[in-house]
Amino acid sequence: MSALPSSIVRFKWCALAVTAITFLSLMPQIHFWLVRGSQWHGAFATLQGDEFLYSAYLNALIDGRPRRNDPFAGRDSTSESPLPESTFSIQFIPPYLIALLARAFRVSASTAFIVLMSATGLLAGWSVFWLLVSVTGDHKLAAAGVFLALCLGELAGDQGMVGVLLLNHKFSVFMPFLRRYQPAAAFPLFFVFCALVWQALSVENIRRARIYSTLAGLVLGVLVFSYLYLWTAAAAWLTCFAALWIGFRPREERWRSLELFTITALIMISALVPYAYLVAGRSRSLDDAQILVFTHQLDLFHPPELIGAFILIALIVGARLGKIKLSEPRSIFTASFALLPFIVFNQQLLTGRSMQPFHFDLFVVNYAVLISLIILATLLWQPIPNRALVWIAALCFSWGGLEIGLLTVARTESDVVDDQTIPVLLRLKELAKDDGTLAGLRNRGKASSLVFSPHVNVMALLPTWTSQGTLLGAGAQDFGTATRKERKELLYVQLYYSGVDAARFRELLEQKTDDAYMNFFVSSVIFGDERFIPALSLHSNPIQQEEIEQEVRTYQAFADSFSRANVLLYPLAYVVTRVEGEPDLPHLDRWYERDACERVGDYNLFRLRLRN
Repeated sequence: MSALPSSIVRFKWCALAVTAITFLSLMPQIHFWLVRGSQWHGAFATLQGDEFLYSAYLNALIDGRPRRNDPFAGRDSTSESPLPESTFSIQFIPPYLIALLARAFRVSASTAFIVLMSATGLLAGWSVFWLLVSVTGDHKLAAAGVFLALCLGELAGDQGMVGVLLLNHKFSVFMPFLRRYQPAAAFPLFFVFCALVWQALSVENIRRARIYSTLAGLVLGVLVFSYLYLWTAAAAWLTCFAALWIGFRPREERWRSLELFTITALIMISALVPYAYLVAGRSRSLDDAQILVFTHQLDLFHPPELIGAFILIALIVGARLGKIKLSEPRSIFTASFALLPFIVFNQQLLTGRSMQPFHFDLFVVNYAVLISLIILATLLWQPIPNRALVWIAALCFSWGGLEIGLLTVARTESDVVDDQTIPVLLRLKELAKDDGTLAGLRNRGKASSLVFSPHVNVMALLPTWTSQGTLLGAGAQDFGTATRKERKELLYVQLYYSGVDAARFRELLEQKTDDAYMNFFVSSVIFGDERFIPALSLHSNPIQQEEIEQEVRTYQAFADSFSRANVLLYPLAYVVTRVEGEPDLPHLDRWYERDACERVGDYNLFRLRLRN
């Protein structure tokens, strides 16, 4: 029997790694389907708590609403009432592409998220494999490297089980690259970009090299309008890699290399011109939402920086021992990825601005340093035995399976609750055709109907399925449509109608209730995310008990003085309650009359009419 062609053998290693990563990425949804069985209504398995923001924006685009919209408030930008730019409208390429495909295949935002989950695993695995093969030329090592980089990414960013069990994080992220659609949709492009730059410098034919450089620039241009932390990391890496390459490679290569780097950089700069225009049109409150901090503080102890420092020391020691040549292309590439964390975490030394740097920990430099570690191994230990590669792949895959398995089990209960809400949300979608919602959005840029529910999961998931606005306005900060004062008032009205008294409000601020989302959301609105989650900012400012007591008094005063003017400011059209175990809503019933109950699945739907 003849041996298989070498190209097929090489493809086998890529297919094996990519298939395994795709299976890991689909594990939560497969488990959820098995749990729900025939009762499944269409919900996607949630990987991270803020995915509902992205699915809501995606649903709005699928429905044909404009780029600038707030699906939670039920508002669209029109010439008469323009909305400011938001992080969603600026980073528009991924949602627009997904929405176009969803409309072409007539699927919901939820279904699009399920497909995206598998596509991310597939494309992320392939992109990391291609980058490693391009740099090392070793297909077996590249396959093992896919498992190491993608399955240990949260470990390199002190998240996942390590964050929960050892570091006592309030929030810990598992498999961060799978968060939809940011960074999931654009995540593979970072590694495609790096591979294209490498190919441009590696090929001898100058025409092909220029084509690779052009493609790299175009990919970077797409990243600019896809995700802030990916494109800024890519630009930082390009700068670092270019400096190292020109500095360490032979002098006769410099002009050729400089030309190729310049081609890529010029395309990126051309993309930054319209990007800057969009950013200039952002909401003034968006800087608060993104926790923009003005500082020149040095920041040196993120886990990727520690890993990067180890790699740099190993390179220097290896060079001293004669095992490594620092001018060798792989050494330069390894050093550039190892230096990347130091650049992105300390760019504020020059710019004076820092904005939630932990996103670099989670979504890009943690993976970059692991890839750097893999390439370092090929420089110090060559050839790496096949048995060692098999063990690396098996152990990393097992760790990834454990991480995604724990996440799946932890989120199953809340996902089931979300899935149970879908029938009533689909009913609201039907009503939106005739209740003035769609006409109001089209003609005035504002939905005529607001929905209230004492159940926050209903308020959060509603814009993923229908177009009515919500009272809670869970996305008002992220979409830049409300100031902190306005968000606080929306929260107060939501809590007032829900029957929350001062004692319960205090428990929410102290995170002592069993409602994890409201524990977070109330503190976020009242004090800001950076006060509740210190990792979001370089300047820690914990919430004090006296501040909580002052806010409790403020809420109590609001509830005591609630009047018809407050009611008219946020007129409600619907209320959604559970069929069983629903507490009375006397504050709501004081101002509104409910019509006959319409039972839809596990929920009751009432139309509301303002009392005279």
